[in-house]
Amino acid sequence: MNPTWSRAIWSPPARALGRADWIAWGIVATAVAAVGIPVHSAVHGLWVPFALILGIAQGGSILLAALSPWLGALVHVVALFGIALGSAPSLAPWPLSVISMIALSALLVLLGLHAHWRLQVVTWVAAMGGAALLAGVITLQRDDTDAGNDLIVGASITALAALTGAIVGLLLRQVRTAQHETELERARVAWAAERGRIAREMHDVVAHGMSVVHMRATSARYRIEGLDERAAAEFDGIAEQARDALREMRGLLGVLRDEDGVLTAPQPDLDALPSLIEATRAAGTTIDATLDPVEPAPPAPVQLALYRVAQESLSNAVRHARGADVTVTLRRTGDEILLRVANGPGTAALPPSESGGHGLRGMRERLTSVSGSLAHGPDENGGYVVEARVPHAAPYREEQA
Repeated sequence: MNPTWSRAIWSPPARALGRADWIAWGIVATAVAAVGIPVHSAVHGLWVPFALILGIAQGGSILLAALSPWLGALVHVVALFGIALGSAPSLAPWPLSVISMIALSALLVLLGLHAHWRLQVVTWVAAMGGAALLAGVITLQRDDTDAGNDLIVGASITALAALTGAIVGLLLRQVRTAQHETELERARVAWAAERGRIAREMHDVVAHGMSVVHMRATSARYRIEGLDERAAAEFDGIAEQARDALREMRGLLGVLRDEDGVLTAPQPDLDALPSLIEATRAAGTTIDATLDPVEPAPPAPVQLALYRVAQESLSNAVRHARGADVTVTLRRTGDEILLRVANGPGTAALPPSESGGHGLRGMRERLTSVSGSLAHGPDENGGYVVEARVPHAAPYREEQA
């Protein structure tokens, strides 16, 4: 079978049936089969074994259409033709019995509620067209049939049922769409409120604390008598780092308060790595840095991700390996950019993975957003190594960043 036709036949309905739907349509299918088998056998002259098989197929196709609309419609039309072929043309109504009209109407309503109107049209045209063709052929051979009136009545009833199902189905789909949009809007409002709450907490707690640090470091040279130039320079460095942290904090607060979530504040790139390294050196850490120029410059998300990895790695080295020498390497290797931060054993060496924080997870997520990878772990000398690799022209997945 052609794969396209196979997918079409086995395609699920546009909306899955709920428990109440299954109960209701199960009752309809059972009634069609239970009434159709004896009526077609006793009234329309259909051979009993055929009446049993085709009656079950006619009723069961209604439930089958709930699972696969195309397949259910196909089985139903075949069963309808089988009943018409096996029935006696002289025993009206023919070629559509009353049970066949009711069953086809039920199927068309189900398709209108849970599938698509195009399938309704195809099913109705196939059933009515096939019945009319069969009636025409038989009428040419014998004149004891009254197929014309039967076809008019059957076509009118089933067309009305199809139209009713299509209209009700369309209204229900519009209601479900409106409900879905309302739920999305409620979720958006709730998320905006949560973002605002987080922004307020960050502003009131973190930003306030950083502002106090900046103020105290800036005013230290004026408040403390006898402060030598070396100590004053240290306080000035702390003030500068506090200013940088506050600037980034304002950018994050803008993202949280902005519903679009677009970070408009300038973000650090690879050109900011020397400043980051110098600031870490000023804190008393010995750093050997080899920063090769990366040409052409990679996309901004790639540069930001590498900067944040370097920032977190240096922070971990300062916190967990005090007094250790640190090596920072940045270079391009083929189509990849390699960033490597390694520290030797310190006075309180502790791998970042054991510190209980979220630094490694954050680095991994940042690199994943730019199709990069992260490797980390202790080296043979008792130190710790963090190695990030990113494609030079990495595709940026904004929803993961």
